[in-house]
Amino acid sequence: MIKAYETPEEKIYNYINKNVLDDVDRRDFFYQLTLLDWNKTAEDYGGGFNDSIIQWIKREDIKDSEDISNIILLYNNPYGIYTLEFAEIIDGIYQKDKIDFIRGLNLVKDEAINIVYAFRLQKTFVDDSKREEDLKEIECYNKLSEDEKEIARMFFKMYETICHT
Repeated sequence: MIKAYETPEEKIYNYINKNVLDDVDRRDFFYQLTLLDWNKTAEDYGGGFNDSIIQWIKREDIKDSEDISNIILLYNNPYGIYTLEFAEIIDGIYQKDKIDFIRGLNLVKDEAINIVYAFRLQKTFVDDSKREEDLKEIECYNKLSEDEKEIARMFFKMYETICHT
């Protein structure tokens, strides 16, 4: 187990160097990423280490809504780095499981506008019919709460408004 007094940079370094993360460490890994000083990590562990973090994330099967919400937060990170990579990762999460994505987005509703731009950047929706089909699928899924369905409707409306102007 990682010591509580370690910095986010130290924790991420230790997690990346473990062979396997248990569920608790995995959840903490994604949370620590939101606290990470990417410049300090590059300074302490070399510039390539940040690339290793991105590659590690890309290999992961991210399904947990809290983990997804933390990844969503990384797109708009204060360092402005890896924006394209995080957009690609978020798009991949959405493509793999729209329902899990919406559950994660619902935890960080204020980030919806940023993810609209990530989706535009990634060309997530090739046409209006694809977007409408996705929204209908999400709205028909009976295991989503009304809040989750509402964030989906809001997100898709924002996308339509921003990307059709």
